[in-house]
Amino acid sequence: MDHTGFLDLLERRRSCRRFTPEKLDRETIGRLLLAACGAPVGSNRNEDIHITVVEDRAVLDELAAAMKRRREDREALRLITEKIPDRSAAAEDVFDPFYGAPAVFIVSHRVQDLQPGIEYANVMSVAMMMHLEATELGLGSVFMWGSLEAMRMYPEYDRTSELRLPEGFQPLLGLAVGHPAIPLESKEILPDKFGVNALPE
Repeated sequence: MDHTGFLDLLERRRSCRRFTPEKLDRETIGRLLLAACGAPVGSNRNEDIHITVVEDRAVLDELAAAMKRRREDREALRLITEKIPDRSAAAEDVFDPFYGAPAVFIVSHRVQDLQPGIEYANVMSVAMMMHLEATELGLGSVFMWGSLEAMRMYPEYDRTSELRLPEGFQPLLGLAVGHPAIPLESKEILPDKFGVNALPE
């Protein structure tokens, strides 16, 4: 498929789970944060969004504690591996829910009482902008949900305090970003990936 522009970018967009140790420079981090600021936010409540850039391995290890606990929960792990068989615990030599990425962007949202549920749409919008900009920059990136969800599943392993968030915010989605260990290949976009109907027919 011969595309240019945005569709070409989408064909290059991949989820990357293997990174080199090379750190991101300040300019690159700035580009990613600028892209995040291009995201639409419900009711223009931009003050409800907060982004934390984590490059400290010790903090990431703390945030990984709940996910490691989740992997010990055989029922929770069964549900994951049944859907994605190649992600079983045995398939990994050293478990790291952040895949060794040098930077993780955690998108947090103010706890909602006005429009419950919109926080998930907002953080995904912000993270997607950074994901696409990472692709444009030739970087790899992958969304991080499991570790943050695990902290809600096992409150005794909740390390949200490590993020030093403003009061009233909760981390909902992360994006691990780095230089891909294996070159990311373009892939044709299949037009029938999702079911679609139109009204009127």
